[in-house]
Amino acid sequence: MSEARERRRHVNELLVETFNSILRVEENVVRNRLTEGLTISEVHAIHAIGLQGASPMNVIAARLEVTLATCTTSVGKLVDKGFAERMRSKADRRQVLVSLTKEGRQVYRVHELFHKEMVDAAFADLTEEEEDVLVRALTKVKAFFEEPDPSR
Repeated sequence: MSEARERRRHVNELLVETFNSILRVEENVVRNRLTEGLTISEVHAIHAIGLQGASPMNVIAARLEVTLATCTTSVGKLVDKGFAERMRSKADRRQVLVSLTKEGRQVYRVHELFHKEMVDAAFADLTEEEEDVLVRALTKVKAFFEEPDPSR
């Protein structure tokens, strides 16, 4: 096998293993007494609701990159579990706003801490030049996954 082909095979393994590791570690880190009964998707929905006050459902759906119907279902589960609350907008009664409860804000902070620690670990012992290379490479990888049809 050529050196270039071997390097590409190795990069493929690294990407797949890194993606799987992030999911596994994230699920383990956020699995604690504060997040009991939540799925990782629900934790991500909590993150999309955010700490900045009440957000409209369509904004949360856009942050999650899901349909409004899917978002409504996810938010409904979070409301039922006590992590979020819905209210009508005072300015436009047709608009539903969602905010986090105290419990939801705690989960948000646990999730944020995990991501901070992940980034800190990724940058540990890198030179500034290596950090720049990593950022450029990850930006290109991200762009690939954001293409309308990544299978091409």
